[in-house]
Amino acid sequence: AGLGTRSKQAKTIAIQRRMDKLGERYYDEAINAMEYLDGLSFVFAKEKK
Repeated sequence: AGLGTRSKQAKTIAIQRRMDKLGERYYDEAINAMEYLDGLSFVFAKEKK
């Protein structure tokens, strides 16, 4: 049970990092709103599989 919990926590941390990086890039104007939304949808679509 402990290993499964750790694995789930690691996945959650990875998702949070991806979201944070997308947010940084958007607010720094490195990407536009559509690229930001596409990136978010990719993060969540990847996790649904």
